[in-house]
Amino acid sequence: MTREDIKNWKLVEVISNIEIIADDSDAYFESLAKKLDIPLINHTSTDRENTQINWSKLIGYHRFFLDGEGEEEENKSAFRNSILSRKENLILLYGYKEPAVLVPTNIFIEDWEDFMASSQWEIIIFSEDLKLMMEVSRDYNLHSNFKIK
Repeated sequence: MTREDIKNWKLVEVISNIEIIADDSDAYFESLAKKLDIPLINHTSTDRENTQINWSKLIGYHRFFLDGEGEEEENKSAFRNSILSRKENLILLYGYKEPAVLVPTNIFIEDWEDFMASSQWEIIIFSEDLKLMMEVSRDYNLHSNFKIK
């Protein structure tokens, strides 16, 4: 996949600041899950609370509602004040038939809501060193293995 192949509106907007690290986010996530021994949930439910990661089996599990009315700046501040801001880059997994991309953390934090919205509020994010993980479920909850808010 090349930059010209990207169709996602947010990724097109920041194309000069991203690096494609895998053509298929789903396959990349599967390989990361095996490599890092991430517990997964195998489900076919359409329940909006479902996640791909079994967060209840991870130490240090945190979650908060991400899409509260008027909380955009509060969430941005929470990202800035969390350990996430100490990471140089993030890996964003855009899902089915979409690429995995490397994005500078400061760009993600500045436009976090656009990145989430452009993924249709279903995205898995890793720090580049693979130590931090976040996942947004379709009920607009952000699940993470570190405290954000």
